[in-house]
Amino acid sequence: QAYMKDVTMHEVGHTLGLRHNFRASHAVSDRLVNDPEYTRTHAFTGSVMEYSAINLPRPGEPGGTPFQTTLGPYDFWAIEYAYKSLSADEEKAELARIAARSAEPGLAFGTDEDNFLGIDPDALQFDLGDDPLAFAARRFDIAADLFKRQETRAFKPGQDYAGLRRSLAYAVRDAARAAGVLLRQVGGVRTLRDLPGSGRDPMQPVPAAPQRSALAMLSSRLLGADAFAVSPALLRRLAPDFLERGDSFGMASATEYLPSNDLLELQRALLNRLMGDALAVRLLDAVQQVDDPAQALRPAELYAQLEADVWSELGLHAARPAVTPIAMPRRALQREHVNRLAFLVLRPTLMSRPDARALLRQQAGTLATRLEQAARQRGLDETVRLHLKDCADTLRTALSARMERLGA
Repeated sequence: QAYMKDVTMHEVGHTLGLRHNFRASHAVSDRLVNDPEYTRTHAFTGSVMEYSAINLPRPGEPGGTPFQTTLGPYDFWAIEYAYKSLSADEEKAELARIAARSAEPGLAFGTDEDNFLGIDPDALQFDLGDDPLAFAARRFDIAADLFKRQETRAFKPGQDYAGLRRSLAYAVRDAARAAGVLLRQVGGVRTLRDLPGSGRDPMQPVPAAPQRSALAMLSSRLLGADAFAVSPALLRRLAPDFLERGDSFGMASATEYLPSNDLLELQRALLNRLMGDALAVRLLDAVQQVDDPAQALRPAELYAQLEADVWSELGLHAARPAVTPIAMPRRALQREHVNRLAFLVLRPTLMSRPDARALLRQQAGTLATRLEQAARQRGLDETVRLHLKDCADTLRTALSARMERLGA
């Protein structure tokens, strides 16, 4: 019933002329969003025109109400501007007075174009609260807990195992949504619709500290060695829904389901974004927009963070590095990283910047040397040795090939 009310308020808002407001999810503090008493009687976003995440608590915490059941301050404000009964004499001054409140935090606005076309870290769908890092950490904890609980999930006679794979797939999908929130913080720029006189700059790069925190969380929670691990015993219980096998050709109908494949798809998308030219260009350009360029997050730091987490089994930061066992899903992720490095070295695009290109070539050479050294260690599993050697050969081949130079 609460969900239906939430949806109905949103759709009635459209009939009254309101557009989506994807900045409204940041109007309420993360503390209040998780307060059961507050959310029972107050809106936990600025507007029902938001696509907010279901308000789920971290495991072991009480949390707020799942769905918003009352209007937010933006809704009252926008409707007042559009529909307040005014005489001809008072209309101009009164509308100007109402509009002058637009810089108030609870009235912030960002719509579809800001979400789909921009790089704004606030104009997002399916986030909640004024602290995107706290929100993402909570969703990662929920997903990890969901994975953990499936290991010991009991079934009554007559039930089937199909719920296991649905739960695991949901956890990975929700982690992907949280990753999207964090990705927009790295290199993000708030784009406010302010006119002169508000006292705020309309273009506001995300400060370096939250960018670094978002990158570290993305890298460690989704690219780290212990991301969403599943025991062999649970894998043997991930049976399909036999009643759906003839009706669909997706995950539900497949005979086997490996969560590591879903995770790999998410990791591929993550590497594509973090190693892409668009983000490198934004990070390089952002140095010119901040007052203290020395503190800015730069591509070199980004690439080093990714390498450390993707190749954590090499012990790159240990005093005496020693290779630890590398499981097959991890080898798949490491090949994805190496393949992207090799591609970026071989075929820079028109968007590529010389500074980023030089960094990538340096990283490829350094990583190839480390992989070659690791492959020579004694007592190494032969499959892992061949994996390390193959990855090193891929990088060496790319570095020695003739590069196609496009652009500057």
